[in-house]
Amino acid sequence: MSQYFEIRWHGRGGQGTVTGAKSLAEAVQGTGKYVTAFPEYGPERRGAPVRAFNRFAEGKVRTHTPVQMPNLVIIVDPTLIGNPQLTEGVDENVVFIVNTEKNVAETRKALGLEKNTLCTVPANRISRELFGREIPNSALLGAFARSFPEIISLDRLVAESRHIFEDLLGKELVEKSLEAIQRGFREGDRI
Repeated sequence: MSQYFEIRWHGRGGQGTVTGAKSLAEAVQGTGKYVTAFPEYGPERRGAPVRAFNRFAEGKVRTHTPVQMPNLVIIVDPTLIGNPQLTEGVDENVVFIVNTEKNVAETRKALGLEKNTLCTVPANRISRELFGREIPNSALLGAFARSFPEIISLDRLVAESRHIFEDLLGKELVEKSLEAIQRGFREGDRI
């Protein structure tokens, strides 16, 4: 077992993938854990595939290489399903959180997974309803808290995120982002 809890995010430029990884790291850091968050870009343009990574630990994180064998894969953009990078280095213990309105059975089949725990969350729909555009990262943070309450509870995630978002966003966007987190927690489907 690795000394780190490792996450690999898959999305496209402009969807908030990197911001989501950084926000999650800051929130988890607020619980006293050591964290890292960093991106890996391909062509640096909006819409190009992008990966981001997190590592959480009780002690210092001493490796800063891309995550090869994650504990969790977060798929920000469901149009990436079918890309073999999504399932590289995964075994049956890896959890998937997928931004999709499809049910778990359909998503499991599309990803070619048999035994993995899978959580689907309609993050794009939630963000369209709250922000008028697709910014799915906050709803995905809520799905993370639902899937891994031992790392950060929903209440702690909301409290830490409020602090983080207040430095970045106006009051109205802070409240909408916190609502997106809570809806991502509640509206996900998990098997």
